[in-house]
Amino acid sequence: MRFAIIVILACLSHYSVAQFDVESARRHVIVKYSPLPMLDLDNTIQFGVEIPLGKGNFALQQDLGYGPPALSSWRVEQREIPDKQTFKSRTHLRWYFVEKRRMRAYMGPEVLYKKVAYRENQWIGRDCVGGFGPCSFFQNQDVRLDKNVVAGHARIGWQFITPSRLTIDLFTGVGFRHISTASHTPGIPDWEIRRIYDGWEYHTPGESDFRPSIVAGVHFGIVLGKYSRD
Repeated sequence: MRFAIIVILACLSHYSVAQFDVESARRHVIVKYSPLPMLDLDNTIQFGVEIPLGKGNFALQQDLGYGPPALSSWRVEQREIPDKQTFKSRTHLRWYFVEKRRMRAYMGPEVLYKKVAYRENQWIGRDCVGGFGPCSFFQNQDVRLDKNVVAGHARIGWQFITPSRLTIDLFTGVGFRHISTASHTPGIPDWEIRRIYDGWEYHTPGESDFRPSIVAGVHFGIVLGKYSRD
């Protein structure tokens, strides 16, 4: 990690003579890293790319994140870590409506999709009468439960550009999200699978919810390409 930081700082110092600002960076691609998703309940390592559209007044940003089970920073003991994988995608269209030399403000819609796949070994009742039994027998089975989140937000943010190509984005937004849970275990109906507890809440197959949503975050980025003032 220390070596990576030294390399990044060396690259930034090498390009610092270019003296990037908003005017020179607006038509360049920006590669970004988001640290706050590491603190999310469904932790992910998230990177993104901002692609300018037209003359740079508009841009499209795409973020992708992945979180393996061991990534969770909220569990103290290994046995508390649920067997889950998290996949996240954020697509944000931004319109830059204010531009200064080192700062520009933007707003626009965002679409978020997140899938959390839980895996657990359960004793499943088979040939049961109704949802509560009695059952003919019980079978030890590996089950998979997916939590799917689809959200839409209206976002506003501020991007700061340093002379050394480094960018910092601060943003916030409000909207709504739909959360649904479904089983992906072949041959076993949803009502035969017990709910899964991930340390924060229970997830039951077949349940869904619609609720308000608030987002906030920060991106650290590097402007790619050669310095140009055309």
